[in-house]
Amino acid sequence: MIADHAVRTRCVIVDDGTAPKYLGNLTRGRTGVVVDGALKEHRDKFLDSDLKGAPVLELTAAPVTVETLRKVGSFIRENGLQTVAGLGGGSVLDAVKLAALFTADPSLAVFAERHAKRSGLLVLPPITDPKERPKTILMPSTVGTGAEVSAVACLDTAVGRRLITSRNLAGDVAMLDAGHLATLPRHLVFEGLLEAFLRVAGTMVGSRHSIFDDDGYSLIQRIVRLGQRLTLHDAPELRLTAARLSMETHTGWSLMGRNPYGAKHWYLANELAYVSGVRKMTATACVIGPIWEEIENGTAAWGDSQRLQQLWSVVTQEVPDLDPSPALGVNQLMWRWGIAGLEMISEEALVRTMDATLRNWGAALPMLRGISAAQIQHVLTAAAGGNHVLSGLNGRSANGKGEEVST
Repeated sequence: MIADHAVRTRCVIVDDGTAPKYLGNLTRGRTGVVVDGALKEHRDKFLDSDLKGAPVLELTAAPVTVETLRKVGSFIRENGLQTVAGLGGGSVLDAVKLAALFTADPSLAVFAERHAKRSGLLVLPPITDPKERPKTILMPSTVGTGAEVSAVACLDTAVGRRLITSRNLAGDVAMLDAGHLATLPRHLVFEGLLEAFLRVAGTMVGSRHSIFDDDGYSLIQRIVRLGQRLTLHDAPELRLTAARLSMETHTGWSLMGRNPYGAKHWYLANELAYVSGVRKMTATACVIGPIWEEIENGTAAWGDSQRLQQLWSVVTQEVPDLDPSPALGVNQLMWRWGIAGLEMISEEALVRTMDATLRNWGAALPMLRGISAAQIQHVLTAAAGGNHVLSGLNGRSANGKGEEVST
């Protein structure tokens, strides 16, 4: 989903490898560093500059859990931190954002725990005293999530993966340094571009016409154009542009006034990723083609077919040899970018995914309102290659047309 936040993040873009020179000017009071344990070289550069002697907490790049937040929260409290600088991928930055918020107002953690079973989305109440939250300086080492500027974060709980939103979650400062992206495997750069692309495309297809449509189409073109350049040549400045475009999907005009739940594919992919233990974009690669095929066939609950076709025509202006069918064309685009879905999805995984999707995002909830169990079954079956007939949901399953039939 997309979420607005009250105070806009200050965005800083620096020359390759120069973040340590500027970080000290952005901090407030006692500062600590939370860093992906695989980025020791960058950690050392910070400690050799203005942050010499600063406490450091290393995290493993993995989904954020309650235990992760306890660890980061203890780090903040025990060191009396007024600023937390986070360096890493989306999970590390989410951990910093959530821990800083829960440390400032512990009642929010209690609220999240109590409401986690109700739906996949948790909207936190306003923080009691925003001044108590440590300042956050977020430096991404990946592209795609835009966690450094978004007002949302993911948290794995005992009842599943939850999307948490709060106007106080966005970082105070987002710093982009191409040097932080240098070790990111190339295929993950493309996955990040796809994530940014679908954040805009999915939301536009799931929303009504907006005066900001041209901004959305322009951003989509720039993302696809960059992807085409990266297939031919990889360079630090191109990776930095990828990170900047990812950030712009949250901070620019393209998604202003849209349906915050418009990108329907996200909810299904989120549950498939959690159940299967794979990256979110691996799961997304499985479901986006079948969902777009449903939209093309007129299933309006997933999105508007005319808007999808118009949007895809913008993509084919940049890559004319892609199939004019959005469902076929997006699969071709992912193939060119080296992005693949799961080789196999078990029937058990599909049933669990379907059940979690309906429970966390469907029925009366606004995210997937109007999308039936049969429609979700149909998409999941197509994602698995059409080899499964799912059962176990209220004694009903779906046939090849996505219609409910008795079992």
